[in-house]
Amino acid sequence: MSDRPISIACLEAVQAVAATGSMSAAARQLGRSQSAVSQLVSQAESSLGCLLFDRASRPFRVTQAGGELLRQAARILHDLEALPQRVGMRVGAPQLRIAMMDSFANTLGADLVHYVAGYCGDLYVSQGLTLAHVSDLFERRVDLIVASDAMDEHDGLSRFPILTESFVLLHPAGKGPRRKTPADLAELARQLPFIRYTSRSTTGAIIERYLRRLRISVNRRIEVDNADMMCALVGHGVGWAITTPLHILQTLQRLDGVLVDTLSAPVPERSVTLITREGEFEDTASMLAGESRRLMTERYLPQLLAVVPTMAREIEVAAEVRRG
Repeated sequence: MSDRPISIACLEAVQAVAATGSMSAAARQLGRSQSAVSQLVSQAESSLGCLLFDRASRPFRVTQAGGELLRQAARILHDLEALPQRVGMRVGAPQLRIAMMDSFANTLGADLVHYVAGYCGDLYVSQGLTLAHVSDLFERRVDLIVASDAMDEHDGLSRFPILTESFVLLHPAGKGPRRKTPADLAELARQLPFIRYTSRSTTGAIIERYLRRLRISVNRRIEVDNADMMCALVGHGVGWAITTPLHILQTLQRLDGVLVDTLSAPVPERSVTLITREGEFEDTASMLAGESRRLMTERYLPQLLAVVPTMAREIEVAAEVRRG
């Protein structure tokens, strides 16, 4: 093992060889000569005193030591890439890019943007599906996301909970089930079409899993992409639906003729979480999550409960906590 430290160029070369499987392909990816890439990998091996690749295999196979180096290198190179943004936050007003799930953007979103606008320079805000936002976060197209899923299966993220909400049943006045048992929901599904969110959304996928778990077959479906249309259709007696308190909050004016009921256990839930990359924007994320909880507690939850008092049991504002 050498006392000579491993350079960033060595780490990049090892990463490229592991990704492409050969020195020549890595050289093309890095814009270097093959001999230069081979020399950088050899320098890394000399510094560590072990082989990083099994060169007898084609493509090259990473050794156990090579795998460990790659895990460490990914974090080091990630931190290096993020360095300008972190420094920028300390010396001046930073650029900030936020993506929000639709139901959050259409309720708390404007107040939160007004709050954060005083802390940054250029501010970019978008809304849409959580799954697309997670991809944007990892590919560095956005810095913070407000998501309908904590994305616990992904490493390298810091999570700041905002609230947890239970799903509820929407049905036309006078046409709903009396007890809300699975058999009652199945009968409702036979009588009226089910008005659903797209299954491409996290919310839509949760609802579909719930119906499958209860073995409720839905033969007639109407798919919509917003809560306003869903509530309007239910209010006109067109069908029934399953949604969340945040969706109801954004469409309080559309609840004429709509009854909001509890669902049969096990009631599905979703968490609303502010997420950023580990080591980046964590102070900002903590501040915005705290402001979101305050807005929900002091302004928006009272608005919701004034119209639908039963929602007090279906929504819980999170404690001030951060999760990795």
